[in-house]
Amino acid sequence: MIRVMRSIPIGRLVLAAVLAASLLPAPARAQSTDGEDPFPPELEADLSAGATALYRLDFDHAEEHIAEAVRKRPDHPSAHFFRLILIWYRLTYDSLLNRDQALEREFGEQAERTARAAENYSLNRDKAIGYLYWGGALGATGWYYVMKRQWVRAYFSGKKGLAYVKKVLRLNPRIYDAHLGMGMYQYYAATLGPALKVLSYFFIRGDREEAFLHLRLAESRGRYVRAEAAYFLWNAAMDEGRLAEAEEQVKALLRAYPGSPFMAWCEIQTLFYQKRWQEVLRKAEEFAVKAGEVAPSADMRNTYSLLLAKVFYHAGAAQFNLGRIDLAKGYFEKAVDQPAEFSGWRTMGQLRLGEIHDLENRRDQALKRYRAVLDLTDIWDSRKTARQRIKTPYQKTLNGGEAVMLSPLQLWNKDLED
Repeated sequence: MIRVMRSIPIGRLVLAAVLAASLLPAPARAQSTDGEDPFPPELEADLSAGATALYRLDFDHAEEHIAEAVRKRPDHPSAHFFRLILIWYRLTYDSLLNRDQALEREFGEQAERTARAAENYSLNRDKAIGYLYWGGALGATGWYYVMKRQWVRAYFSGKKGLAYVKKVLRLNPRIYDAHLGMGMYQYYAATLGPALKVLSYFFIRGDREEAFLHLRLAESRGRYVRAEAAYFLWNAAMDEGRLAEAEEQVKALLRAYPGSPFMAWCEIQTLFYQKRWQEVLRKAEEFAVKAGEVAPSADMRNTYSLLLAKVFYHAGAAQFNLGRIDLAKGYFEKAVDQPAEFSGWRTMGQLRLGEIHDLENRRDQALKRYRAVLDLTDIWDSRKTARQRIKTPYQKTLNGGEAVMLSPLQLWNKDLED
């Protein structure tokens, strides 16, 4: 038995699901198929370059390459699907809670555009290819509904998307990439479904072991989803507490994408979950150094700064857990000062600084921090906690065990239990 999956951080879960469904390129030899090639050779260079830019969080260059792919083959659903995933990355690269209504509208429009292109392709050219991207668009839309807490819509989008993925494998079993969608659905139906009470009415069932068979097949034989399958397996290992296995997975991803700030963050997150505080600090400093470097060429942008607030926050938590309150304060101040698009880390940094001031018996400074939290983005019960701290000063207590400051990501979906 695995542990109850209600502790899945919903933001990381959704990002992992979309990454896993995205069919972004990873180095692999082309596989022959019984019908058309689902990944047209004339689009290979642009889609591969666009995907690499996405892993680097270089959205502008990704947009340029994907737009060129759409221009070359406006009829083919692959380029439209890649643009759908680009929009999703823009929405969720740092936090699922970073809401942008304009991007959300654009995501919905692009999902419809992708579905129409896929439907037309299935009717006029190749059914397997059409169903592949139609199912992908529905899967991404389903996880968007998860983000919106619209569980019934999420269920029906996911179920319909799964039906199309099954059709792909019946029509052309050599499109191994489709196994990723199968594995993803089976895994979350087996683990997440019971945590969502509203979905229990639909009698969701999944098979965890079968899910891993699909995922490993996609990782070993997929043409374009090997890295995504590896990422998904890392995510599952993290959720289930198999942290040594998660570490091996993320090291492989870093070898494949050494210039990706997102993969570098995943390594820091893995070390944090392992409570390897000194290594978290070392990797955080390496991350900060990379954020300050000049991009090596005009074709690359340095995007490490996009995640720097999150990295500094977790470095502060690591120092706090080591009992180094002054050093922790320095990192939390850096997190507050970062001009991150997602202001949630600024909120949490202020909250932690208020708690440190309480520990220093500087109650007046603590109250200033807590009151500042009330004017910032309400994230992870930040305002509720700030109000509690205003009433009662923070005290670091063991509560019968080891006192450890957890990452907010470890508590992200606690509201699913309500």
